Amino acid sequence: MKDSPINVAVVGAGYWGPNLMRTFASIPGGRLAAVCDLDPTRLAAVAEAYPGTCTTTELEELLFDLEVEAVAVATPAESHRQVAEACLRAGKHVYVEKPLAASSQDAEVIVAAAREADRIVMAGHLFLYDPAVNRLIGLVQEGAIGTVRYTYGVRTSMSGTARLDTSIVWDALIHDAYILPALFGRAARRVQAVGHGYLRRGLEDVAFVTFDFGDGALAHVYVSWYALEKARKMAVVGSDAILAYDDLAQPRLTRYARRYEQSRECDPQGRPRWRWRDEGAQPIEVEAVEPLRVECQHFLDCVAAGQRPHSDGQAGLEAVRLLEACQRSLELDGTWVEVG
Repeated sequence: MKDSPINVAVVGAGYWGPNLMRTFASIPGGRLAAVCDLDPTRLAAVAEAYPGTCTTTELEELLFDLEVEAVAVATPAESHRQVAEACLRAGKHVYVEKPLAASSQDAEVIVAAAREADRIVMAGHLFLYDPAVNRLIGLVQEGAIGTVRYTYGVRTSMSGTARLDTSIVWDALIHDAYILPALFGRAARRVQAVGHGYLRRGLEDVAFVTFDFGDGALAHVYVSWYALEKARKMAVVGSDAILAYDDLAQPRLTRYARRYEQSRECDPQGRPRWRWRDEGAQPIEVEAVEPLRVECQHFLDCVAAGQRPHSDGQAGLEAVRLLEACQRSLELDGTWVEVG
């Protein structure tokens, strides 16, 4: 373990970069040493907000700076491979904001570069560090709702500006692409996706996606920038109970002891009847902490101890492969597509 703070550089000071700067500058064991961005105006704002932090428009300056031990990449996904690979080959540990890369081929290069350089690469799978989502996954794995039947979720917003550089699949569905495999404990076998671009032709802002995890376990997710309200919800239906997660409500997580039970009564054709049983709802307490703070602290702890992150490069690669299958299904008008 390191006793001195880990010097972190953030590459990309646009949308998400400022959140990473704020977090790495304030958590134990870390120090915001440098920020790199192509826009001098952004860098001027960074210099004012974080006196003593170096700013540069040249990535090479960070690569040759021996004091910078780790780099957090918050540039557009298309540049993730180029930036992450260069940093890893320069001996830096790397955190990459989701998705890990814009293609599985690029993600594979990042994973290989980390292995060859013997450095940590971590994907920014934010909600895996959210206490409510963590508790949801834990309860499912502990058997708190019996056998998982299926899940359904909503991830929407209707505010701000819709993105014109990527589709809703690569921007919002990425979260479900890493949450669902953790929830079911295995990778999805195939996916089916339909959607449409209402704001820009060929760039979906609405999508309806079904994941098949085998043995009858299904997950359906609706994602959109074109919706009535902002929502982050998921329900996991099990043989014994149902878990409901709502990120914007209180409580955020609730267990409903609701299920069907087969009775001894039969219908006129002699078929046993199914009776709905409801034994009430139980709110699940979860810690109130900022997921990004937990995530960034985990990255620093892994760097200091030389440990593998929960959302390592391989996890990032698998999420990208799942998104590629979703994108392929969209292009094939909703045909089932096997996951790579």
